[in-house]
Amino acid sequence: MEQRGRIRVGFREIAIAAAAAVVLGATAYWFLELRGRESTDDAFVEGHLVFLSPRVAGQVSEVLVDENTHVRAGQVLVRLDPADFEVRVARARADLEAAKDRMAQSRAAADAASAQARAAAVRVRHSEQELTRAHGLYERKVSSGSQLDSAVAERDAATAELRAAEQRELAERAAIANAAPVLQAEAALREAELALEHATITAPFEGDIGRKSVELGANVSPGQPLLALAASSGNWVSANFKETQVGRMRVGDPVEIYVDAYPGKALRGHVESISPATGAKYALLPPDNATGNFTKVVQRIPVRISLDRDPPGAADVAAASPEPLSVGLSVSVSVRVR
Repeated sequence: MEQRGRIRVGFREIAIAAAAAVVLGATAYWFLELRGRESTDDAFVEGHLVFLSPRVAGQVSEVLVDENTHVRAGQVLVRLDPADFEVRVARARADLEAAKDRMAQSRAAADAASAQARAAAVRVRHSEQELTRAHGLYERKVSSGSQLDSAVAERDAATAELRAAEQRELAERAAIANAAPVLQAEAALREAELALEHATITAPFEGDIGRKSVELGANVSPGQPLLALAASSGNWVSANFKETQVGRMRVGDPVEIYVDAYPGKALRGHVESISPATGAKYALLPPDNATGNFTKVVQRIPVRISLDRDPPGAADVAAASPEPLSVGLSVSVSVRVR
């Protein structure tokens, strides 16, 4: 009996020691590991995603990609029927040539009016000389008054012809100086050329085609979404931390990222930026706490986390993101705060 009591006492001491070791280990783990971390599962993969739409109206003549296909930057995705746009370009080019021809005609007319003005000036000088001689002859009673009147009329006609030629030259010079018709025609041509260029829809960056809602032969309008394009690189994580978690968080703090789609794999990253406002303030109808009854709700602050592609010491953590890291995937993040 005495030996059994000693055995029971020994087991009790071992159990107490084991429990103390567990508590001590948990306390040390919390102090060394968890105390300096802030974690959340309210986080998602974000990336550059754009819905491509035409800038001109037209009929689809070619669809060169399918959903979930990889495309290069500048690759042609959709073409609209270019016939109408080519006709507009030809008409605008003809209007430009016509405007240039009218400008050339005005220049030629101005030169002709200048020549007529010089000829009229010569006749004015000659008529004035004739008028001086006729006036002298009339005073000496050598010629009649009708001859003097004819000389005066000739002088006045030459002067009027000179003024008319000068006015025509001024008008033509003004038409030449006003280049608005040519500029308007050039702008119309450029507009038609741009419409022809916009009939071809290309990929603005390298990525993967997502939702495709365009079909061959469909009539599309400007701004109508046709394709979704997600960038194949440059993704980041947007994590929404509670306001009580970001007090010690700083830009550059290291982050461990766990993607739900890839269990057992961890990614490294770092805090790139912290939002200057809570997520509620970016809502369409932000809350107004100055009206009605107030209920305090812990706010969430978006934190942008950049993925590290080649982190040092990546033996225990994946060095690069698994592919594909699709936009919208759910993740959990743990930030090592300083």
